Amino acid sequence: MSTKPLVLWAARKKWTLRFSARTPAEASGVFTTPEGPLDFRFEQTARRIHLSGETILVNEYGWEVDEKGRTVFRSQSPRKQKEQPNG
Repeated sequence: MSTKPLVLWAARKKWTLRFSARTPAEASGVFTTPEGPLDFRFEQTARRIHLSGETILVNEYGWEVDEKGRTVFRSQSPRKQKEQPNG
């Protein structure tokens, strides 16, 4: 499988990435974000991005989707959403 969905997803966020390991099924590495480095693991067949404390599904074009494959739009990065206090 391809890492293209991961690369497209990162590019839309204006993040860069560096791979540290790749197998036919999985890739891992580090995103460089404005808030600092962020480790990731990408399951290529499932198109699942694992970040610290969060999992994001993407379609073949790198758009975030929910479990049913519907496109999900976010106005903020996952890291900023986690840092906001509730209520």
